[in-house]
Amino acid sequence: MGRNNRRNLRVLCGVPAGAEGARAPISGTCRNLSQGGMFFIGPTLPVGQNLEFWIQLPGGKITATGEVRYAFAYPEGGGVGVRFTRLAQDGLAILNAFIAGSPEAA
Repeated sequence: MGRNNRRNLRVLCGVPAGAEGARAPISGTCRNLSQGGMFFIGPTLPVGQNLEFWIQLPGGKITATGEVRYAFAYPEGGGVGVRFTRLAQDGLAILNAFIAGSPEAA
């Protein structure tokens, strides 16, 4: 089994997500999520690009600035790994509650 080098617990998500693109809003799905970032299934975005992302969690909608770090294709679709560079305190509280209620956190 491979070693997990992540700093933050990553949980499966499957909720609507999107970003504000240069030409139009971008819609997709948040595949997994942590305090440090997410995997966004949707259009492939340029690595290194910074965007404003939103994620519709059961406890509320959060917004974060994120940097696209890599592109990858899962069986359910391709997308990008995003590292959060800015997340408001209220969004962090919603995110932490979602992660704490996840089966992976148990």
